Amino acid sequence: MMRVIRLVFLLLIFLVTIQVAGQSPVFRHYRVDDGLPSSEVYHVFQDSKGYIWLATNMGVSRFDGREFRNYDVQDGLPENTVFEIYEDEAGRVWFVGFPFQLAYYENDTIYRYKYNDVIRQNISRYAIPVKNSFHIDSEFNLKVGLMYSGLITIDKDGIFKNLHLTFGNSKSAHLYVFDDRVLVSQGDTMTLYNITIHEHNCASSYFFENKYKQFFHRQLMAIVDKKSRIFFTQNNFLASFSKDCTPVYHFMSSRVFGLNTDHENNLWVSMDKNGALCYHDGDFKSGPVYHFLEGISVSSVLQDTEGGFWFSTLDDGLFYMASNDFISYTSSDGLSNDVINKIACSMDRVYIGTNDQYVNILVNGEVQPVKISETINDRIRALYPDKDGNLWIGTNEFLYSMSNRLDVERYVNNKGIDLHLSGSKSSGSIFSIKTITGSSDGGLWIGESVGLTKFKVGKILYSSFHTDSIGIRPEAILEIEGARILIGTIQGLWIKDHEGIREYNPDNALFRNRITDIVQCAGDKRTIIGTKGSGVIVLNGDSIFHLTKNHGLSSNSVTSLLITGNLLWVATNNGLNLLDLEKIGTEEMRIKIFTKQYGLISNEINQIAGNQNFIYIATNEGLTVFNRKNFKPVTVPPPIYINTFSVMKRDTALKPGYFLRHSQNFISIKFTGISFRDAGNMIYKYRLIGLGENWISTSNSQVEYAFLPPGKYQFEVIAVNSDGLQSSRPATINFVILPPFWKTWWFITLIVLAASVLAFLFYSYRVNQIRRETILRNDISWYRQQSLARQMDPHFVFNTLNSIQSYIIKNDRLSSSQYLSKFSRLMRLMLNNSQKHAVPLNDEVSALSIYLELESIRFQEKFDFHLNIDPVIEPEVCYIPAFLIQPFIENSIWHGIMGIDRPGYIHVDLKLNETGNQIICTVEDNGKGRVQSMAEKTLNDKNRKSLGISIVESRLSLLNSLYGIEMNIIYTDLYDKEGKPAGTRVRINLPIIL
Repeated sequence: MMRVIRLVFLLLIFLVTIQVAGQSPVFRHYRVDDGLPSSEVYHVFQDSKGYIWLATNMGVSRFDGREFRNYDVQDGLPENTVFEIYEDEAGRVWFVGFPFQLAYYENDTIYRYKYNDVIRQNISRYAIPVKNSFHIDSEFNLKVGLMYSGLITIDKDGIFKNLHLTFGNSKSAHLYVFDDRVLVSQGDTMTLYNITIHEHNCASSYFFENKYKQFFHRQLMAIVDKKSRIFFTQNNFLASFSKDCTPVYHFMSSRVFGLNTDHENNLWVSMDKNGALCYHDGDFKSGPVYHFLEGISVSSVLQDTEGGFWFSTLDDGLFYMASNDFISYTSSDGLSNDVINKIACSMDRVYIGTNDQYVNILVNGEVQPVKISETINDRIRALYPDKDGNLWIGTNEFLYSMSNRLDVERYVNNKGIDLHLSGSKSSGSIFSIKTITGSSDGGLWIGESVGLTKFKVGKILYSSFHTDSIGIRPEAILEIEGARILIGTIQGLWIKDHEGIREYNPDNALFRNRITDIVQCAGDKRTIIGTKGSGVIVLNGDSIFHLTKNHGLSSNSVTSLLITGNLLWVATNNGLNLLDLEKIGTEEMRIKIFTKQYGLISNEINQIAGNQNFIYIATNEGLTVFNRKNFKPVTVPPPIYINTFSVMKRDTALKPGYFLRHSQNFISIKFTGISFRDAGNMIYKYRLIGLGENWISTSNSQVEYAFLPPGKYQFEVIAVNSDGLQSSRPATINFVILPPFWKTWWFITLIVLAASVLAFLFYSYRVNQIRRETILRNDISWYRQQSLARQMDPHFVFNTLNSIQSYIIKNDRLSSSQYLSKFSRLMRLMLNNSQKHAVPLNDEVSALSIYLELESIRFQEKFDFHLNIDPVIEPEVCYIPAFLIQPFIENSIWHGIMGIDRPGYIHVDLKLNETGNQIICTVEDNGKGRVQSMAEKTLNDKNRKSLGISIVESRLSLLNSLYGIEMNIIYTDLYDKEGKPAGTRVRINLPIIL
């Protein structure tokens, strides 16, 4: 009886030719939690820039693949309830609200239609716009179809007109056909479906009986397809009109909410509580080829520029289907379990081994589970269809075979006593099967948990565990030429040949990784090895190429491999990878990755199988069938836009260019590349010309530049999708960071001019200063010579020589020799110092000391003297002008000491001033004082004194001008206790010359 049921099932499977609606694609579902403003979405629309717009009862939303940007009345909408969205010729996006009011989006701003007041004055507040019956040109000439209010127009000057006919068929729905749309004018409620089509100045009327009158709302709309066919719907009535053909009509099972066509000119019908139906080439009489989202009220369908489909719903948000070439099966579609361990293809059948006791058979879209084992804990672990049409099934306990008629035989695990139900004996056993593959002699190679087994005609012919005492755990087996067996185990890659079984290459750590699958290219015999954690190993003779995530694989943990033609499919725990075998290891190698974003039911793949037309993908969440034959990769480059330009972390209004101050040098730029299939997960390449020419790659959609130097900059960014397509042109923005005013050309020019003027003035000043210094130095030299002349006074020389002569006459050789020696030293010092601008203080003091000694001897020691130098002064390195002190000492001797009858003294004191740039010289005597001296002097004496002092004063004045140091002479008359003159003190400021 069981065999009869199975035969009937097979017969039904082979007779099925129409795709069953049970299987479904994987949808990406967007809800309020994902950013939608509302779950009630009336219309989905894509603008010319690539953005997806959504009309909801809580405003409108713009979607770029990553985030929703929502707009409501606070952003400029006249009403939050928006029914439809359109774009005009100028790129403005229009919003049709309810109550009927209009607004448009332009340059990131929403503007209200300037003639909304005209609409309010002429149209009922609750007028409902007809879907898809809207047109406005670049000059703001508007045409809108309204339910029960006809077709209205408002020109650019605000002139309102109603074009609906008020005579004849006033209750008809009038369809005005343009190149790309149909504008509908409806007046009163139609009891019949009366349709009048206006096209090329001709009108054609059609009448259809209204068989269903249960609908209260008269929902209607019309579209025109690529073949110029007109599709019209009202409530559940659907009709198509073709030139010179009889209209085709049909009453749908529920009310129609929307009509749309896709890129292939298929008709999509959005239904109330019945999802969306797709009719091939608009043939709705032949039944739908797809029926998605059953039980959901779909309001509109859109196929975007990438080929993905969008479904807006009235109570469940937004659905996105990347491609209808990915169809999935789960337990709700007939699978015995969602967890699929193994999968195999044989002719027109797909065998699905689930994580239970069943093998599910997929034929022509229908799934039939076949129970293999009665053991509750049995699980399908391996599938292998042989050349005779039998399917070999390995579980964690038994080996089964299933014939083409679904007859199942079991090979029990009885520890080598009885392998087959017939009772035949065996020298081995089968236990916990991991993998099965065929052998060249018609037998099977079986990977067990403890070793490799050769099985044929119900018998074990070889066991690595029992025969060779080698325990391995094979997970992949491949028989290659030369009767060699490659064995992928958890211990690495092994090989079995006529020499025995051993490790393939124990010296290479790459082959000690856990092996999950092995395949071989039919042409060049390249061997492809999948590993768990180390990617893919490609063996080509003696060469090895190691393919990992660094080359673009979605994961290094490979679960299954498949070769179809020149293509290599690599299944991983993180998606499906596709490579061209001929380009592996070359610079042209590219890896295409398929994930849930494309339509996989799960990224965690257990196994793949298939051919060049279909790829079957087994996952823990069900089966995905990839229609490789019909799949069209994205060919439209992803557009890229700059969203925000922030200066010092403050957003600015977007402009083509900016001029910024030098302190505004922290720049942030946000951008968006639009690729809905990639769910916004794109790679961006950017550069800042002016800072560098090289492109930088990133997955972030924002870049920042800090502390930019002044200059001209151009930021460029392009988006790269998962197919490797780059934006056709980069998004750019220009900005200039102005230099600080002190780096501007005008300021630099001004500074150069000012510096030139200052340099000229300084040059002139220096020339004059040098001239003045030259004159001063010449004057100083003259006065120095005069000082020398005063020091070498003829009287002093004559008297000195007379004193020497007196000593000679007296035959006082010692005194004359000493006197002459001192005189000669004084002359030598005076002559040496006369050649210098400044002399060491030590030399000046020595000359003064000798001079005082000579004068004291000459005047028979009438006076005593004392020279004192401040200890902080270093006389050897401290330089002062020469011949400045001696005239004051001479005055003390001649005009002070010589006129007194008591012993005289002269005290010379040299100290450093507080600032350290002058020496204070004090000459003090106990003579008769200046007053008495002046009274006793003759006119000649006065002239002599005046000349000596005037020379010193003149030299000090010149030195003041030369060095800019305050130098002066201070005379102090000294008196005794009785008020009588007791001497003179002279204080002289001498400059220290460096």
